[in-house]
Parts: sequence; C-alpha cells; structure tokens
Amino acid sequence: MSARSVKWALLAGCALALFLAPVPAIAQDVPHTVTYWCVDLNDLWHVRVPVIAPRGWIDPATPPPDDLGCRTTFPVSVPSGASIAPGNAFWYTNKTYPPAVRAALEEMGYPFHSQSPAEDFMSKLGAIRVEVWDYPATANLATFWFNPRQNFRLRRLQELNGETVTPPLVNEALGIDLSSEEAGRLPMLGFPVIAGPLALPPGTYVMLLYMLMTDVHNDGLGLDEGNFLPAGETWYLGTRFVVQ
Repeated sequence: MSARSVKWALLAGCALALFLAPVPAIAQDVPHTVTYWCVDLNDLWHVRVPVIAPRGWIDPATPPPDDLGCRTTFPVSVPSGASIAPGNAFWYTNKTYPPAVRAALEEMGYPFHSQSPAEDFMSKLGAIRVEVWDYPATANLATFWFNPRQNFRLRRLQELNGETVTPPLVNEALGIDLSSEEAGRLPMLGFPVIAGPLALPPGTYVMLLYMLMTDVHNDGLGLDEGNFLPAGETWYLGTRFVVQ
C-alpha cells in the first residue's frame, strides 16, 4: 500500500463524520472515547475532557474485518458546559526526506525549513482554528484559536494503531521501503486542542478544525496530493457530537 493510501485511509474518518450523518478547560471525569480497534483516545492524547471522534473510528456502520469488540457510541455525548477535544487531529511524517523525494521537491522549488519533515511541518503550521456549528451546519456558534507549538503531542504512528499492525509503506520509484515496524515508529504529531467550555443547549453540533499553514509542506513519504499540505487554510476535519 502506498504512503498516500495509508495516510488518507486513516484520515478518511475525519471528513466522513460530517457527511455521514488560549481558553481555560474544565477538568472532568468523563467517559473515555475508544476506537473500534481498542485505542483509548483520552489516554493517547492525555486529555481529561470528552474527545470527539468520527463514526469510522469508534462505531462504524459496517463491522470492520478485524473487530476487537471495542465501541464508543457515535456521536460522542458531551455534558452541558463541558470543553471538548478532537481525537483525530494529527499528521505523521517520514523521519527524513529520502534522496529521491528531496531531489523532486528541490526541482519543484519546495521551501525546506528542515531536513526533518516533522520539524518542517511544525515550523509551517501557524495556527489551528476550531469552530463549533449547529447541525446541519447553518451557523457558527463559537470559534477558538490555538498556537500549535503549545498544543501538540508527539507520538509514534503505532500508538494510534494499538494492537493492530501498521501496514508497511513502500514506493519503489522513490526509494521508500519501510517495514511494518519501521512505519509504526514514524513520528506523529497530534493536536488535541481543548475548545470550550461550551455554553450550548442540548442538541447535535459539529466541530470543524482548520490548519493554517504559512507555506506548503510535504511529509517525506511521497509526492502525491495526500503527501502535501498547501499554504493557507486547510479544512482538516468535521465531526458531529451531541450535547446532553
């Protein structure tokens, strides 16, 4: 499987959740959000507020081939007045730019900020914006801005995949040949930004998250569209949740 295919398979749940259906945080004892493959997103990102995740991650309409029996009901329920955090705002990269990838990027005039794709990404991620909308999305009810450098967690890709196997990443044309174990050790930057408290009446809402890039970024895993984040604002995810 190509690097692009794996990355967008993981990220697909971010967009599907919408269509399938510095602010102080309140520390709470809340039910944890657990993926269907049994990864506790509260523990993964070290947050103590309700974690919002897409249906494809926590309660898929069609049982997955490898169903470990874990479930969090979708959409995630949030107590009135609580803060929330996204469970699927992340970006993973190669550890370095392979020679063939670097050469191709240089020919494109790519603005390298580091030989490390993770450092390149962080140096170009200028801000994160979270919006909370009603559902269906007709009105923006709240907006929150975050400094990425003050709101990130560094993990390895295998930590998100839990007990499941991270697929190998192979692109012979670019000299990329990462075994399952090597792919699982790739750096993954997560952004469980805490938005709130939310003074919302009971009902269904949508969390939208945008990344604002100061320049184009490549993850070092390929040259397809899915390996790039463009300069400017990118709508990264939209996920429903319910206020009780």
